[in-house]
Amino acid sequence: MIQQQKVKLRILALFFLTLLVSKPSYATWSIIAIDRTTGEIGVVGASCTFDVQGIASIVPGKGAIVVQAGSNYFARMKGVELMTSDTSATTILAEMRNKEFSPERQQYGVILLNDKNAPLIYSGQLIKDWKGSKIGNDFAILGNILVDEEVIENAFKAFNNSRKESFANRLMLALKAGEIAGGDKRCGLQYARSAFISVYNPKDDAILKLSVYGIEKGGKPAVSLLYKQFENWKINHSKNNAIQNHDSIRSFNENNISKSRIDTFIKHQMDSLNMPGLSIAFINDDKITYHDALGVKNIDTQEKVDFSTIFDAASMSKTVFSFFVMKMIDEGLLDLDKPLYNYMEYPDIAYDERYKLITARMVLSHTSGFPNWRFIDKKGNYNPNNKLTIQFQPGTKFQYSGEGYEYLANVIAHLKGLKKDELQTLIKKEIFEPLKMNNSSFVWNAYIEKHRVDGHFRGKTNIGYSSNSKNPGFKASASLQTESKEFANFLIAILNNKILSDKSYQEFLKIQSISLATKKSKERKYGLGIVIEKSVYGTNYSHGGDNLSNTALYMFNKEKKIGYVFFTNSENKNKFNKNLLDFLLSR
Repeated sequence: MIQQQKVKLRILALFFLTLLVSKPSYATWSIIAIDRTTGEIGVVGASCTFDVQGIASIVPGKGAIVVQAGSNYFARMKGVELMTSDTSATTILAEMRNKEFSPERQQYGVILLNDKNAPLIYSGQLIKDWKGSKIGNDFAILGNILVDEEVIENAFKAFNNSRKESFANRLMLALKAGEIAGGDKRCGLQYARSAFISVYNPKDDAILKLSVYGIEKGGKPAVSLLYKQFENWKINHSKNNAIQNHDSIRSFNENNISKSRIDTFIKHQMDSLNMPGLSIAFINDDKITYHDALGVKNIDTQEKVDFSTIFDAASMSKTVFSFFVMKMIDEGLLDLDKPLYNYMEYPDIAYDERYKLITARMVLSHTSGFPNWRFIDKKGNYNPNNKLTIQFQPGTKFQYSGEGYEYLANVIAHLKGLKKDELQTLIKKEIFEPLKMNNSSFVWNAYIEKHRVDGHFRGKTNIGYSSNSKNPGFKASASLQTESKEFANFLIAILNNKILSDKSYQEFLKIQSISLATKKSKERKYGLGIVIEKSVYGTNYSHGGDNLSNTALYMFNKEKKIGYVFFTNSENKNKFNKNLLDFLLSR
């Protein structure tokens, strides 16, 4: 009963929304559009009439309707009622063409968010020339009493060719393009006396509504005035977002935490945990809402950390390399489940026939059977003369292994006709450049030499196991050098499913293997180079990095679109991360 009342109230609210803009109107040109990715719905329109904004209705989460020319209010209300009830676009249009609405004097447009088909348009026989429409997959332009068809053509091109712009901006550009082409032929060089833009954004659960109406005949062009109003709105909207992003972040439990509180927390943690340097970033939705780099690169020299400072990602390299592998699979270079020996024989392990079972999936999910490193024995002792072994039947158990990642890197280099270190050039092209990770690298270079922190262990400088000028080569499992802002750009790409195909994206974040619990660690579920863990706030994805004196960790929640990443030149990532999570989830 309560749910039914909520639905009735929502429908009633939609009707009131429509009543607010239901003045009689004889429209000229309009655009209805949806964004199936973001859920945004929009309508813009302009006319030589006193007030055009009464032609359209947006039903949040459903779609939009425009009824122009005769602009019959009751036809539009019928469409809104049916759209609210999840009726098909075909049925909605058929009902709106009932004779009682005088459809031959009307021009209708219907678009649905959850319908893969293009919008539907109907132009009655009695509407005046020039009249017509043009339909795209997710938008439509329609008009009557226009100067000529260029109004429709120009608006269509402007919307269709500006897909990198924001949804609202595309609508405004399309309306402006219609004005430039001549607009309403009754208005001469004024083009239109009234204009409006309405955009529903599900993130805010609100509708942007701007309008210009009642401009005297021969006065300023209404669309140009609306465009200025829209530009002012964008500036103020950006300022508000900037203030919000600057002042607070949203946590996994919807807790809003001020920047000043975060600053204080971080400073206290660095002091109490003896962390010399830190680079940290927080993500809300598709933005970096907090980014800082502080402390020192080296406790002896006291050289300051800044935004150009580079840190060691250590084993977080595995997530980036796994993502890159899935891109190579998308391009058809290799198959996730084809044994790697089919692409390249591996002399280091060829003496054991079981290696012919190992696939890319097994490598990326740590089920290859390889040890972590061949030169570390089961007691943890270092022996550079140890040969590579397979410790169980590939694909049957979990065992964390950097060796597997290096084998797979060699295979990809072989298939591309490259040396292993040259994979950096390929990853730069496929991943780093599109995601603005301009200074990130798997291979040591002059920039990293100048800008990277020195590692510390137990309060003293320590080289640890990190890459350096004497050990500069490409290591798929551990050599990425980067910082928090650039790595956060990578996490945003994962959150928003950029670069990879849907199939590869699903495989990347799907549980592939499970580690056994030990005295030192709990059971963990793994995707492809990424840890997956359920929580009361949804599924969390994470990975840490530890090269003894340089440590790092990231975590993000796909449902909440929230995440963070940090790098430190100390051994204290685990203590810091525990305290950070407690801080983020406290109220």
